[in-house]
Amino acid sequence: MKHSVKVLSKKQLDVRYSELANTRMARLTKEAIEKGYSIALVKIERMSVNDEYLDYDIQVALEQSVPKSSVIKVWGYTDMSEMNDSKIYVAFKELRGQACAHASDPDHCRISD
Repeated sequence: MKHSVKVLSKKQLDVRYSELANTRMARLTKEAIEKGYSIALVKIERMSVNDEYLDYDIQVALEQSVPKSSVIKVWGYTDMSEMNDSKIYVAFKELRGQACAHASDPDHCRISD
């Protein structure tokens, strides 16, 4: 399955959400950023909100965009307005150097390995 991940800069977020000010999407994005999360635009071929594997597919796409020594922590989906184009905006943190092959804590395991 083809996918792409683009982490959005502050400028890109400002441009997008200045047009969508006072929407739930803009408020969720602002809250995520205030909590220290980054926002990524994830595009996955044939993505659907009804897909029972959506969370898994998003996690794998994000994990494959960072080094194997990092773990991804997803906070949530901040903007689902482009689902018809197979795109979703995700708030996430990259926990650098915290991946562990045999971790008992799920926060330190990568599902794509």
